[in-house]
Amino acid sequence: MKNLFFEIKYYLLFLLILILLFIGIIFSPKIPYPSDNSEFIEKEVFRSKVLLADDRLSHEVDTNNVIQILEIKKNDTLLNLLKTSNIKDAYIRALIKTSGSEKLAQIKVGDFLEIKKTSFGEPEEIFLTSNELDGILATYENGLFKIQNFSRPLEKLERFASVTIDTSLYESAVREGLSDSLIMDLVYLFGWDIDFIFDIRPGDKFDVLYEDFYWKGNQVKNPDIKAARFLRGNKVFTAIRYFYKDGTKEYFSLRGKNVKKAFLRTPVEFSYISSKYNLNRKHPVLNTIRAHTGVDYAAPKGTPIISTSSGSVSYIGNKGGYGKLIEIKHSEDYSTRYAHLFKYKKGLKLGDKVSQGEIIGYVGKSGLATGYHLHYEFRVNGMHTDPLTVKLPDAEPIGDSEKEGFQNLAVRMINRIDNLYLQIYAAN
Repeated sequence: MKNLFFEIKYYLLFLLILILLFIGIIFSPKIPYPSDNSEFIEKEVFRSKVLLADDRLSHEVDTNNVIQILEIKKNDTLLNLLKTSNIKDAYIRALIKTSGSEKLAQIKVGDFLEIKKTSFGEPEEIFLTSNELDGILATYENGLFKIQNFSRPLEKLERFASVTIDTSLYESAVREGLSDSLIMDLVYLFGWDIDFIFDIRPGDKFDVLYEDFYWKGNQVKNPDIKAARFLRGNKVFTAIRYFYKDGTKEYFSLRGKNVKKAFLRTPVEFSYISSKYNLNRKHPVLNTIRAHTGVDYAAPKGTPIISTSSGSVSYIGNKGGYGKLIEIKHSEDYSTRYAHLFKYKKGLKLGDKVSQGEIIGYVGKSGLATGYHLHYEFRVNGMHTDPLTVKLPDAEPIGDSEKEGFQNLAVRMINRIDNLYLQIYAAN
């Protein structure tokens, strides 16, 4: 009888255990199994950055992948960096065999190699960049690598400012929160028509609509002006940004006139005029009356010299009293000369195309010169003209094929400026 009692006791205990296990299975949380037709909403994941023993290598870890960022140092190679990242040899061989891998291998000191891997160690993306934004991207998918140039899409934030000048343009603009680079861009755009040293008066004002660029919450590029309007006395100047189909950018007035001139007024910065255009000047070396058919800009040895307009090099070499000389032909009517150079831009040769503002040489005192300076000549139809007083031709206006698209853009931009202006002053 006693044995029977123990058998019943153990039997009931066994049943109790089975019941508890059954209850646990029913009420335990379900783990979804992904299928091809199931839908998932990705939740934002927390990323923690950990500095490793090698102080150039950091990890960003989330629930799905690992991102490693390696700063390129002297004697680094793509191969040893991939091995440092524990990329398996099979993936490295596949990457090297992929077209374009030679671009990825052209690493330079200071660049960054960003490697994104799955939690299983499979490389998803390998990105070589110098600024975190642009570079060469290798993506791995379906057993193959693809390598291409890549630029990360930036977040654009539109901003607007309306500034009334009281003391100086710079101080008034800074007080409204505008950056130095934006102020300089504004001066550049309107500097062809406005002398910002002598023409500006208290009460003049400007409105500017511009874009700021952000990546991961950090401003990564200088602002870019979309449209601007400058009121100087009774005159109104406008500049509207327009992108051509090839991606080049220009600024035009409301009527489609290019805000730039075809020529810059001066070919060298950080200088002063040591001798003006004078057909009856006494030559400082020859000590005789000899026409000075250009303008001399005194500047330190090696100061960069820029081409005042786009064109092609029609002469480069030594030429008598000119010393080292560059002549640039800009059109059938216009040409410029740059004399007494210390040296030419490396690689510049006869027939080369140059752009407005491009460095072509460096200040020297070759030829008949008593000190370091640039002798600059401006010729119209082969005739010498005073570079300081000549009326500079306009740059190319908006093309006929682009005119309708530009006019629609210009109306939208000016309406946008007007609306934002009214919002600001209505709030006040």
